[in-house]
Amino acid sequence: MDYMFVCNTGSDSISRVNLNSFKEDRRIKLNNISGKVGPHGLCSWKSNIIVANSYSSSIVIIDIMFRDKLEEYYIGGHCNDVAVIGNTAFIVCGECNNVIVFDLESKKVEEEIPCGDFPHSIEVDKDNKFIVIANMNEDSITLVETDKRQVITNIKVGNYPTKAIFTSDSKYIMVCESYLGSDQEGSINVIDLDTLRSLKVIKSGSGPVDIFQDKDMCYVSNFNDESVSCLYIDELEVVKKIKLEGMPRGICKKGRYLYVSDSYKNKLICYDIYNETKKIITVGNEPTDIILI
Repeated sequence: MDYMFVCNTGSDSISRVNLNSFKEDRRIKLNNISGKVGPHGLCSWKSNIIVANSYSSSIVIIDIMFRDKLEEYYIGGHCNDVAVIGNTAFIVCGECNNVIVFDLESKKVEEEIPCGDFPHSIEVDKDNKFIVIANMNEDSITLVETDKRQVITNIKVGNYPTKAIFTSDSKYIMVCESYLGSDQEGSINVIDLDTLRSLKVIKSGSGPVDIFQDKDMCYVSNFNDESVSCLYIDELEVVKKIKLEGMPRGICKKGRYLYVSDSYKNKLICYDIYNETKKIITVGNEPTDIILI
Protein backbone atom coordinates (compact mmCIF):
# COMPACT_ATOMS: atom_id res chain seq x y z
CA MET A 1 0.00 0.00 0.00
CA ASP A 2 1.23 3.54 -0.80
CA TYR A 3 1.04 6.17 1.91
CA MET A 4 1.64 9.86 2.22
CA PHE A 5 2.44 11.58 5.50
CA VAL A 6 1.54 15.23 6.09
CA CYS A 7 2.86 17.59 8.79
CA ASN A 8 -0.05 19.54 10.29
CA THR A 9 1.85 22.36 12.00
CA GLY A 10 -1.20 24.13 13.40
CA SER A 11 -2.82 21.07 14.99
CA ASP A 12 0.30 19.20 16.21
CA SER A 13 -0.48 16.10 14.20
CA ILE A 14 0.63 13.92 11.31
CA SER A 15 -1.92 12.76 8.74
CA ARG A 16 -1.45 9.39 7.12
CA VAL A 17 -3.13 9.29 3.71
CA ASN A 18 -3.85 6.08 1.82
CA LEU A 19 -3.05 7.00 -1.78
CA ASN A 20 -4.99 4.08 -3.25
CA SER A 21 -8.25 5.43 -1.85
CA PHE A 22 -6.97 8.99 -1.36
CA LYS A 23 -8.35 9.17 2.17
CA GLU A 24 -6.82 10.13 5.48
CA ASP A 25 -6.92 6.80 7.34
CA ARG A 26 -5.09 7.89 10.47
CA ARG A 27 -4.16 11.07 12.31
CA ILE A 28 -1.25 10.76 14.74
CA LYS A 29 -1.40 13.33 17.54
CA LEU A 30 1.94 14.65 18.77
CA ASN A 31 1.06 15.56 22.33
CA ASN A 32 3.50 17.55 24.46
CA ILE A 33 2.90 18.46 28.10
CA SER A 34 4.95 21.66 27.72
CA GLY A 35 2.74 23.11 24.99
CA LYS A 36 2.68 23.30 21.20
CA VAL A 37 4.76 20.91 19.10
CA GLY A 38 4.62 22.43 15.61
CA PRO A 39 5.60 19.57 13.26
CA HIS A 40 7.27 21.24 10.28
CA GLY A 41 9.60 18.87 8.39
CA LEU A 42 9.57 15.16 7.57
CA CYS A 43 11.86 12.42 6.33
CA SER A 44 11.89 8.63 6.33
CA TRP A 45 14.38 6.31 8.06
CA LYS A 46 14.07 2.52 7.77
CA SER A 47 10.47 1.79 8.82
CA ASN A 48 10.12 5.12 10.59
CA ILE A 49 9.05 8.67 9.99
CA ILE A 50 11.18 11.39 11.60
CA VAL A 51 9.43 14.68 12.33
CA ALA A 52 11.21 17.99 13.02
CA ASN A 53 9.16 20.11 15.43
CA SER A 54 9.55 23.88 15.38
CA TYR A 55 7.75 24.77 18.62
CA SER A 56 8.94 21.97 20.91
CA SER A 57 12.50 22.08 19.49
CA SER A 58 12.53 18.30 19.14
CA ILE A 59 12.35 15.41 16.73
CA VAL A 60 9.79 12.65 17.00
CA ILE A 61 10.40 9.15 15.60
CA ILE A 62 7.24 7.35 14.55
CA ASP A 63 7.41 3.62 13.90
CA ILE A 64 5.22 3.00 10.87
CA MET A 65 4.69 -0.68 11.70
CA PHE A 66 3.73 -0.01 15.32
CA ARG A 67 1.77 3.12 14.70
CA ASP A 68 1.35 4.34 18.28
CA LYS A 69 5.02 3.98 19.21
CA LEU A 70 6.60 7.44 19.51
CA GLU A 71 10.03 8.54 20.64
CA GLU A 72 10.87 12.21 21.22
CA TYR A 73 14.30 13.81 21.61
CA TYR A 74 15.11 17.44 22.38
CA ILE A 75 17.48 18.77 19.73
CA GLY A 76 17.66 22.56 19.79
CA GLY A 77 15.70 25.75 19.24
CA HIS A 78 13.16 25.73 16.41
CA CYS A 79 13.76 22.48 14.50
CA ASN A 80 12.59 23.28 10.98
CA ASP A 81 13.62 20.27 8.91
CA VAL A 82 15.45 16.94 8.99
CA ALA A 83 17.33 14.70 6.55
CA VAL A 84 19.00 11.32 7.03
CA ILE A 85 22.10 9.62 5.64
CA GLY A 86 22.58 6.08 6.91
CA ASN A 87 21.83 6.15 10.64
CA THR A 88 22.63 9.83 11.04
CA ALA A 89 20.03 12.58 11.14
CA PHE A 90 20.88 16.16 10.22
CA ILE A 91 18.44 18.65 11.76
CA VAL A 92 18.37 22.40 11.05
CA CYS A 93 17.60 24.61 14.04
CA GLY A 94 16.35 28.09 13.24
CA GLU A 95 17.20 29.70 16.58
CA CYS A 96 20.80 28.52 16.99
CA ASN A 97 21.63 28.66 13.24
CA ASN A 98 23.18 25.19 13.31
CA VAL A 99 22.80 21.78 11.77
CA ILE A 100 22.57 19.28 14.63
CA VAL A 101 24.10 15.87 13.90
CA PHE A 102 22.11 13.17 15.72
CA ASP A 103 22.98 9.46 15.88
CA LEU A 104 19.73 7.56 15.43
CA GLU A 105 21.09 4.35 16.96
CA SER A 106 22.68 5.75 20.13
CA LYS A 107 20.05 8.54 20.23
CA LYS A 108 22.71 11.14 20.99
CA VAL A 109 23.74 14.49 19.55
CA GLU A 110 27.21 14.09 18.04
CA GLU A 111 28.08 17.61 16.96
CA GLU A 112 26.86 20.93 15.56
CA ILE A 113 27.69 22.40 12.16
CA PRO A 114 27.24 26.17 11.70
CA CYS A 115 25.13 27.47 8.82
CA GLY A 116 23.36 30.76 8.03
CA ASP A 117 20.68 32.79 9.76
CA PHE A 118 17.41 30.89 10.34
CA PRO A 119 17.94 27.69 8.34
CA HIS A 120 14.60 26.60 6.97
CA SER A 121 15.20 23.42 4.94
CA ILE A 122 17.79 20.70 4.43
CA GLU A 123 18.30 18.22 1.59
CA VAL A 124 20.88 15.49 0.94
CA ASP A 125 22.81 14.33 -2.09
CA LYS A 126 23.65 10.81 -0.94
CA ASP A 127 25.81 9.98 -3.95
CA ASN A 128 28.22 12.85 -3.32
CA LYS A 129 27.59 13.03 0.43
CA PHE A 130 26.55 16.67 0.45
CA ILE A 131 23.78 18.46 2.28
CA VAL A 132 22.37 21.85 1.33
CA ILE A 133 20.60 24.21 3.72
CA ALA A 134 18.40 27.17 2.77
CA ASN A 135 19.04 30.06 5.19
CA MET A 136 15.86 32.09 5.12
CA ASN A 137 16.98 35.24 6.96
CA GLU A 138 20.44 35.45 5.40
CA ASP A 139 19.49 35.06 1.72
CA SER A 140 22.00 32.26 1.32
CA ILE A 141 22.46 28.51 1.06
CA THR A 142 25.09 26.48 2.91
CA LEU A 143 26.76 23.45 1.31
CA VAL A 144 28.16 20.86 3.73
CA GLU A 145 30.32 17.78 3.12
CA THR A 146 28.82 15.07 5.31
CA ASP A 147 31.79 12.73 5.84
CA LYS A 148 34.03 15.46 7.24
CA ARG A 149 31.01 17.43 8.47
CA GLN A 150 32.53 20.64 7.22
CA VAL A 151 31.02 23.65 5.51
CA ILE A 152 32.24 23.84 1.92
CA THR A 153 30.78 27.25 1.15
CA ASN A 154 27.95 29.72 1.71
CA ILE A 155 26.39 30.99 -1.51
CA LYS A 156 24.44 34.24 -1.71
CA VAL A 157 21.01 33.87 -3.32
CA GLY A 158 17.79 35.89 -3.61
CA ASN A 159 15.41 37.04 -0.92
CA TYR A 160 14.04 34.58 1.71
CA PRO A 161 15.13 31.21 0.31
CA THR A 162 12.80 28.55 1.70
CA LYS A 163 13.97 25.37 -0.03
CA ALA A 164 17.00 24.04 -1.91
CA ILE A 165 17.33 20.63 -3.57
CA PHE A 166 19.92 18.74 -5.60
CA THR A 167 18.87 17.55 -9.03
CA SER A 168 19.06 13.78 -9.40
CA ASP A 169 22.05 13.98 -11.77
CA SER A 170 23.95 16.10 -9.20
CA LYS A 171 24.46 18.90 -11.74
CA TYR A 172 22.45 21.63 -10.05
CA ILE A 173 21.13 22.99 -6.80
CA MET A 174 17.64 24.45 -7.33
CA VAL A 175 16.81 27.19 -4.82
CA CYS A 176 13.36 28.63 -4.09
CA GLU A 177 13.81 32.38 -3.70
CA SER A 178 10.44 33.18 -2.17
CA TYR A 179 10.57 36.99 -1.74
CA LEU A 180 7.82 36.50 0.84
CA GLY A 181 6.52 39.78 2.21
CA SER A 182 7.42 41.77 -0.90
CA ASP A 183 5.70 42.60 -4.17
CA GLN A 184 8.48 41.01 -6.19
CA GLU A 185 7.84 37.77 -8.07
CA GLY A 186 9.70 34.78 -6.69
CA SER A 187 12.21 32.71 -8.62
CA ILE A 188 14.23 29.51 -8.86
CA ASN A 189 17.97 30.11 -8.73
CA VAL A 190 19.92 27.38 -10.52
CA ILE A 191 23.36 26.85 -8.93
CA ASP A 192 25.95 24.90 -10.93
CA LEU A 193 27.50 22.31 -8.59
CA ASP A 194 30.81 22.30 -10.47
CA THR A 195 31.43 26.04 -10.27
CA LEU A 196 29.16 26.81 -7.27
CA ARG A 197 27.90 29.83 -9.18
CA SER A 198 24.43 30.88 -10.25
CA LEU A 199 23.74 29.65 -13.76
CA LYS A 200 20.27 31.10 -14.25
CA VAL A 201 17.44 32.72 -12.28
CA ILE A 202 13.99 31.61 -13.46
CA LYS A 203 10.83 33.52 -12.57
CA SER A 204 8.36 31.10 -10.99
CA GLY A 205 5.42 32.84 -9.37
CA SER A 206 4.50 34.65 -6.20
CA GLY A 207 6.13 33.05 -3.16
CA PRO A 208 7.75 29.82 -4.38
CA VAL A 209 8.29 27.81 -1.18
CA ASP A 210 8.81 24.16 -2.13
CA ILE A 211 10.18 22.23 -5.09
CA PHE A 212 10.09 18.57 -6.15
CA GLN A 213 11.92 16.88 -9.02
CA ASP A 214 10.48 14.03 -11.07
CA LYS A 215 12.64 12.95 -14.03
CA ASP A 216 13.12 15.95 -16.33
CA MET A 217 10.72 18.28 -14.52
CA CYS A 218 10.72 20.28 -11.32
CA TYR A 219 7.40 21.24 -9.75
CA VAL A 220 7.31 24.42 -7.67
CA SER A 221 4.55 25.38 -5.22
CA ASN A 222 3.81 29.12 -5.32
CA PHE A 223 2.43 30.01 -1.90
CA ASN A 224 0.91 33.39 -2.80
CA ASP A 225 -0.73 32.81 -6.18
CA GLU A 226 -2.55 29.46 -5.85
CA SER A 227 -0.37 27.76 -8.44
CA VAL A 228 2.32 25.21 -9.25
CA SER A 229 5.00 26.00 -11.83
CA CYS A 230 6.36 23.19 -14.04
CA LEU A 231 10.04 23.77 -14.84
CA TYR A 232 11.75 21.80 -17.60
CA ILE A 233 15.28 21.08 -16.35
CA ASP A 234 17.01 20.61 -19.74
CA GLU A 235 15.87 24.03 -20.94
CA LEU A 236 15.83 25.66 -17.48
CA GLU A 237 12.52 27.37 -18.09
CA VAL A 238 8.93 27.24 -16.81
CA VAL A 239 6.81 25.52 -19.45
CA LYS A 240 3.46 25.45 -17.67
CA LYS A 241 1.63 26.86 -14.68
CA ILE A 242 -1.10 24.83 -12.96
CA LYS A 243 -3.81 26.81 -11.17
CA LEU A 244 -4.90 25.20 -7.89
CA GLU A 245 -6.32 27.05 -4.86
CA GLY A 246 -5.52 28.28 -1.36
CA MET A 247 -1.86 28.55 -0.37
CA PRO A 248 0.16 25.71 -1.93
CA ARG A 249 2.94 24.55 0.41
CA GLY A 250 4.43 21.02 0.41
CA ILE A 251 4.65 19.29 -2.96
CA CYS A 252 5.54 15.88 -4.38
CA LYS A 253 4.62 13.68 -7.34
CA LYS A 254 3.97 10.00 -7.98
CA GLY A 255 3.14 8.74 -11.44
CA ARG A 256 0.54 10.96 -13.06
CA TYR A 257 -0.48 12.58 -9.78
CA LEU A 258 0.81 15.76 -8.19
CA TYR A 259 0.18 16.15 -4.45
CA VAL A 260 0.12 19.60 -2.86
CA SER A 261 -0.74 20.67 0.68
CA ASP A 262 -2.91 23.78 1.03
CA SER A 263 -1.90 25.57 4.24
CA TYR A 264 -4.78 28.05 4.07
CA LYS A 265 -7.74 25.71 3.62
CA ASN A 266 -6.18 22.73 5.50
CA LYS A 267 -6.49 20.50 2.46
CA LEU A 268 -4.43 18.01 0.49
CA ILE A 269 -4.84 18.31 -3.28
CA CYS A 270 -4.34 15.44 -5.72
CA TYR A 271 -3.96 16.81 -9.24
CA ASP A 272 -4.10 14.47 -12.26
CA ILE A 273 -1.59 15.87 -14.74
CA TYR A 274 -2.98 13.83 -17.65
CA ASN A 275 -6.62 14.95 -17.55
CA GLU A 276 -6.15 18.13 -15.44
CA THR A 277 -8.64 17.18 -12.75
CA LYS A 278 -8.20 17.27 -9.00
CA LYS A 279 -9.40 15.59 -5.83
CA ILE A 280 -9.28 17.31 -2.45
CA ILE A 281 -9.41 15.96 1.10
CA THR A 282 -9.26 17.65 4.50
CA VAL A 283 -6.25 17.07 6.74
CA GLY A 284 -5.08 18.85 9.90
CA ASN A 285 -4.52 22.56 10.42
CA GLU A 286 -1.76 24.29 8.45
CA PRO A 287 -0.35 21.33 6.48
CA THR A 288 3.27 21.97 5.51
CA ASP A 289 5.74 19.24 4.54
CA ILE A 290 4.59 16.03 2.78
CA ILE A 291 6.44 12.82 1.94
CA LEU A 292 5.64 9.57 0.16
CA ILE A 293 6.43 6.17 1.69
